[in-house]
Amino acid sequence: MCGSVSAIALQDIERELWPDLRERLRQPGHLMALMRGLLGDTEVAVVTAVKPDGQVRPLAVLATSEEVANEIRMTPQEDAAGTPDNRLRRAKVGDYDIEVLVGEWPDGSLRPLAILATPWIEQHLLLFARTLWRRRRT
Repeated sequence: MCGSVSAIALQDIERELWPDLRERLRQPGHLMALMRGLLGDTEVAVVTAVKPDGQVRPLAVLATSEEVANEIRMTPQEDAAGTPDNRLRRAKVGDYDIEVLVGEWPDGSLRPLAILATPWIEQHLLLFARTLWRRRRT
């Protein structure tokens, strides 16, 4: 999803969360996109930064799928007190330490929105497109 109108294969909750996530994860000089991908055998939504040459870099995996949300174990609240953004919390997925963006869902509850990309996620994530376009060389 680039911009506000393209939303192929996105769940309604992903469309609702996208504007806030796009602004919170914005990368200067990049387009922001919400793409589909596979993490293991689970289809996920991924916030990505897209360079002008079309190369895609994953920034976060949304916690909208039940499989992803069920894997997140938040650490005690006092551990997050030292983080500069109180909406960024430490957590674990399996044995891996992760950082999770938390925020308000459309139902008003405060819970994980997305897992920030880690080297493990980048290695095991299969985006449906790693390059969105190529410039023609003349």
